[in-house]
Amino acid sequence: MDADIHTLYESDFYRIMDFRCKCIDCRTSKPEYNTTFCISFVRKGNFLFNVFRESLDSYNGCVLVTKPGYERTVTHTHTVPDECTIFEFKETFFSELLEHYGGIPFFKQKDWDSTLIRTNAETEFLHFQIIRLILNRSNSKLQLDNMVMEVIEKVLRKITDYKPDHRINARLKQNHLITIERAKEYLSQHFTDDISLMQVATYCYVSPFHFSRLFKTFTGESPHQYLLSLRLKNAELLLRNTSQPVADIAFASGFNSIEHFTAAFRQRYDCPPAAYRQQNEVAHHN
Repeated sequence: MDADIHTLYESDFYRIMDFRCKCIDCRTSKPEYNTTFCISFVRKGNFLFNVFRESLDSYNGCVLVTKPGYERTVTHTHTVPDECTIFEFKETFFSELLEHYGGIPFFKQKDWDSTLIRTNAETEFLHFQIIRLILNRSNSKLQLDNMVMEVIEKVLRKITDYKPDHRINARLKQNHLITIERAKEYLSQHFTDDISLMQVATYCYVSPFHFSRLFKTFTGESPHQYLLSLRLKNAELLLRNTSQPVADIAFASGFNSIEHFTAAFRQRYDCPPAAYRQQNEVAHHN
């Protein structure tokens, strides 16, 4: 496949790659053989990931999970070139990963080589933050490693048999994948701002009524629910990884009152922010 692939970051046990397809004329790529375990976030475009008799319909909001030792092709179904972020794990780490997650049916079944899962706002925020930290060169090795380990946990715990979402048909993707890609990009970059529905819809060139329906269809959440999840995940990371006061974390995550932040955080994580920080400090010391 004709593509630009370059390494954004490499650690002791993984590397993160930026994949940008350059295919113009080809519809289906030549067969390629994969030798590593990968978790790939689809950022733009739409393609079918073909393994044996299965085609995984891949687009923004989906994560491809692929085991080593298989042959696959890719069929392009969209005029926008595909873009992905690929987390590729080294062979020695894959052996350790199997010891920890080997009981998952995906790893136990030898003929189940690849699968596709739908992301949620938390997982997408982790992906967004990892890339932001790398590009801004504001990361520490340990911070990135911890976030990648959390990506692994969230992705692998969600693996089920692949079932395409028939509500998201070819015509809807053709017309509005770009709408959803732009919306998520905007929300991820402006989640600390006081964003209105009209602002996001205007940025995506659709009416607010149409945008709300589209967003719910593609993500399973309203724009407000998705934004709230981004803010809460940012706050949760800050509580775990910094000593900032809870009030500062609330405002830095886009909440306009401590009361609203505390209530929303308690509902999501089953305890108030200060207690959550204490629990994680105790777990870390143990």
